[in-house]
Amino acid sequence: MDNRQNRFPGPDEGFPEDMDEMEDLNPALPDADEILDGLGEDFRFDPDDTLSEEQEAPYGEPDEPLPVPADEERTIAFDAGHAEGTGEPAGLTQTVAIGSETPPPPPPPPEDFPPDEGDAMAMPKRSPGFFRRVPKRVYHRGWGISLAYTAVTVLLCVFIAVMFLRVFNDVLAFITENRAVTITIDADDSVDDVAGKLKDAGLIKYDWLFSYVAKFEGSTGPYQEGEHTLNDNMNYMQLLSEIEVQPVARETVWVTFTEGMTVDQMADLLEENGVCDADDFREEVMSGADYGYDFEQEMSTSSDIYYPLEGYLFPDTYEFYTNETPANVITRMLQNFQNKIDTVQDQMAEMGLTQHQTITLASIIQSEASGDPANMALVSSIYWNRLNDPENFPMLQSDPTRNYANSTILMTGQSSTYQQKAAAYDTYQCTGLPAGPICNPGMDAILAALSPETTAYYYFISDSDGNFYFAETLEQHEANIANYLD
Repeated sequence: MDNRQNRFPGPDEGFPEDMDEMEDLNPALPDADEILDGLGEDFRFDPDDTLSEEQEAPYGEPDEPLPVPADEERTIAFDAGHAEGTGEPAGLTQTVAIGSETPPPPPPPPEDFPPDEGDAMAMPKRSPGFFRRVPKRVYHRGWGISLAYTAVTVLLCVFIAVMFLRVFNDVLAFITENRAVTITIDADDSVDDVAGKLKDAGLIKYDWLFSYVAKFEGSTGPYQEGEHTLNDNMNYMQLLSEIEVQPVARETVWVTFTEGMTVDQMADLLEENGVCDADDFREEVMSGADYGYDFEQEMSTSSDIYYPLEGYLFPDTYEFYTNETPANVITRMLQNFQNKIDTVQDQMAEMGLTQHQTITLASIIQSEASGDPANMALVSSIYWNRLNDPENFPMLQSDPTRNYANSTILMTGQSSTYQQKAAAYDTYQCTGLPAGPICNPGMDAILAALSPETTAYYYFISDSDGNFYFAETLEQHEANIANYLD
């Protein structure tokens, strides 16, 4: 083994100009010719040689070419060293001739060389990307598609919620109108037939759901044949209870309402006959429910009205079931009124009266002269004369209207609301007709209101025997009072 030591030139020594000087400075350095002979002919480069197009292609064009004199040629060799234990080159050596204005490309990075087979500690060569993490492919949707997905999801949730609430409300009738409807059930109607009739009448929205609930509850019939008055505020179970055949035969009673009876009097009479509770009847009358009749569209909606149905419960004789619902009772009476009022539509138009005005005036006439059509026509003439002369007779001054305000309205309460309603009915306080009817008139009183006698009377009185005395002036009226009432 050669123990000669290599060294670098000192600071005062110049860099060797050729290989001979280099060998003198470093005796251990192998001879250059020997190295070249060992590399072979392929590693001997002529300074005049240049790179081919394939050799230059990988390096591309430099950003800014460096100026190199055209007449200067240099040879640059890159040696990666020798493999340990061998005399063979361990890397690539490339010689490039520079003779143009374009500088040579930078040398390529050294590749990983296989380790020596005798080196047990050498790491095996790994394939490219052995431990490289492969990123997952991420799909980015546009904001328009994301917004559409969100909108569809929200709309679907809202639709499901709305449908659930509608079905839930249809079964339990939480938010419904207060409207009475009459349907007719035939003896052979099945549960599906009944469900269809209820849907057609507007009492339910989902006939298939009603049929399912009825079958689930075992209420598939038989059902009571005939007419049934039902209400929108009844739930499925209440509707089934109303139309199913009762296990015990229901008793019926005949009730006669005389002309001129008030709502309170009718309620008491119904309770006496076991038809329904008097307070339940009053509550139904006060509810303002829509029973689906044409005449209801012409009823007054004034806030001063006390009983909305006062005057429209036609007095007559009816057959009712015992323990009947107030809605069924009222429906029967309203249907009778509709039949009667239809016959005088032309007369109301000729007299220039609305339906509400006609019934209100007829109720006063009924209360003043009940039972005698002739006296009714005369009494009607007095009120017509006053209505046609409002400057001299602004008030009708009917005693029954004052009695109704005191005994019906103010007996219920004394608050300002009741006081206002009472004043609107008392014709000694209000001008013209009162706010509404004060009783339920019969057909004679309605015809008298539409066909008054032609007279000059403005006053009248009646004694305890039912005799009437009429007067044209206040003096005649006071004389009648003195002669027949004292």
